[in-house]
Amino acid sequence: MELETVLYRVEGNVAIISLNRTKAMNSLNKQIFADLTTAFEAAKADDAVRVVIMNGEGRAFCAGGDIAEMKSINTREAFFDFMTVAGGFTTLLNTFPKPVIAAAHGAIAGAGTSLVMAADIALVADNAMFIVAFGQVGLVPDCACHYLLPRVIGPNRAKELMLTQRVVKADEMKEMGIANYVYPADQLMDEAMKLAGKIAKGPLNCYSASKALMNKAHETTFAQLLDEETEAQADARMNPNAEEGLGAFLEKRKAAFK
Repeated sequence: MELETVLYRVEGNVAIISLNRTKAMNSLNKQIFADLTTAFEAAKADDAVRVVIMNGEGRAFCAGGDIAEMKSINTREAFFDFMTVAGGFTTLLNTFPKPVIAAAHGAIAGAGTSLVMAADIALVADNAMFIVAFGQVGLVPDCACHYLLPRVIGPNRAKELMLTQRVVKADEMKEMGIANYVYPADQLMDEAMKLAGKIAKGPLNCYSASKALMNKAHETTFAQLLDEETEAQADARMNPNAEEGLGAFLEKRKAAFK
C-alpha cells in the first residue's frame, strides 16, 4: 500500500490512520482524500482490524481544505473532479462498517470538522479548536457538513457556526455533542487506544448493524426502522456471537466474541 499523505499502522485489532501533511497542518488536498480512501479500504478489508482510530500528525488534526490547491482549480469541471474524490472518501467514512474513533487535537477546521463528526466517537484534546470556516474564503461547507452538523448540534446552532465562523473550543465541543470526551493533549492517543481496545472485544457484527440503523434513523419512518431492526436482531441471533454472548451471560463469564 503506497500512501503519500497518510500513515497507516495496525496495533492488535486497531488500525491507526493518521493525516500526515504536517507542513500544511494536514489540510485536505486531492491526494490526501485518495490516500484516506486507500487506508480505510485496507482497514475495511482486514479481518484482523476491528476498530479504526483516525488522528492527525503534527500541530493540528486538520486545518480544512488546501486553499492553495482549491484556488488553482478554476474550472467547474476540474472542481467537480476534486469534489468527486472528496465525496468518495466522505461516503466511505460515513458508511464505514467498523467502529471509527476520531482523536483530534489543535485546529479542526473546514472539512476537518466533517471528519470528526463522521466518526462514531470523537475524543478531542483540551487544545482543540473547531471552526466551520468556509465563509472566510467564499465557499460553502462540504464533505457532508450540511448533513452532519445539524444532526449533531441542531439546525439553528449549525447555521450560527456557519454564519459567524466562530471558534468552538474543546469544552464547548463536548457541551454541544460534537465531542464525547476531552483529554489533555498528551493523553489523547492513550485514551483513544484504551477505548478502541475495549470496543474491539465486542461483537463486531452487532456494532456494524447498529451503526447502519442509527445512521439512517433520520431518513426513515418508525415502522420501517422497526422492521429493519427486527431483521437485524434475527440476523444477530443466528450469528455465533449471540450463542457465545447469551451462553456467557448465563454461565456468569466474560464473552469471547469474534
